[in-house]
Amino acid sequence: MAKTSTIAKPSIKNNYTKIAGVTYALIIIIATFPTMIFDLGTLLKNANAAENFMGQEGTFRVAIAIEFLMFVLVMVLSWALYVLLKPVNKNLALFGLIFRFGEALLGCVAIMFILTVLLFLTGAEYLQAFEPTQLQGLARFFANLYGVSYDILLFIMGIGGIAYCYLFYISRYIPRALSVWGMITYATMVAYGFINIAVHNAPSELAYAMAPGALFELSIGLWLMFKGISVTP
Repeated sequence: MAKTSTIAKPSIKNNYTKIAGVTYALIIIIATFPTMIFDLGTLLKNANAAENFMGQEGTFRVAIAIEFLMFVLVMVLSWALYVLLKPVNKNLALFGLIFRFGEALLGCVAIMFILTVLLFLTGAEYLQAFEPTQLQGLARFFANLYGVSYDILLFIMGIGGIAYCYLFYISRYIPRALSVWGMITYATMVAYGFINIAVHNAPSELAYAMAPGALFELSIGLWLMFKGISVTP
């Protein structure tokens, strides 16, 4: 009786897997910097928000520029994953591309909202027609829009992420356990975004459910960078 042997699938590391891996890892690393640099919500709660801002404008703008760079990388990631997964199912890969690219565009809109907040706090001459309390109120309004845009963004991101992880799952390009982890991770983002849209003042503790997502994106990024994808010979 002939012995059966298990032949490991060859691992492939091409430009697209490397680009996807690097951008996955960079996105999650970069995402931590803006919140480490400043807390806009706390700033706007202070009565002298404009004065505090004037002394730290450069720091705030650097943080916002970093966040903008993150969304540019999301665009690159969306493209790389589409090219990588198109041979598995072109239509579903396109579906994922639309939603992940939509995430990046919504992120750019969020950046516009936060830049508008900064404009209200600059003390520019044309803003002297407004009372300080009015300017601070407008700044908080656009800061809230920034937060709402993130709720929508997470919902859109989650749908695209589930589609891509499902394609990874059926293709076995990466370990199926990693693909399932990704689908669960992105499902929590969909749920979190939807709950925050549907429920007024949803519990902030819900955000903790997304914590494993950061580890997943770093893990899949490192896997694609160093292991590549497995294909049937």
